[in-house]
Amino acid sequence: MEMSQGAYKIAKKVLSGQLTRNEGKSEINRVTGMNEGSAQDFITIFLAMMRGEVYKRAFNNDTNKYLFESIKQDYGSHSFELALNAAQKHVDYYATLKKGRLSGLQEIINEMRNSN
Repeated sequence: MEMSQGAYKIAKKVLSGQLTRNEGKSEINRVTGMNEGSAQDFITIFLAMMRGEVYKRAFNNDTNKYLFESIKQDYGSHSFELALNAAQKHVDYYATLKKGRLSGLQEIINEMRNSN
């Protein structure tokens, strides 16, 4: 979780234009120790969530929950809804791969929607 929390702070700088995606990836690696591939995925997923767009890579459920809560707190309910919509699109996309279902993430999405 510490890596995710550090990566989130840096991904916010990418979103605001303070850092490029490449600079963000390197900074996440330097600050948190997260490998650059995972750091790149983190930024990609965060940006997709902020736009309400489908993403293809996955986080663990603790990181998903942390991101939803942080987005709601830092960016408000509209961005929170976009993030939930993006995660729902990810669940739906994953289901088409025939590798099983992301029932844990679906539960988190449902729980977050109901508590909003």
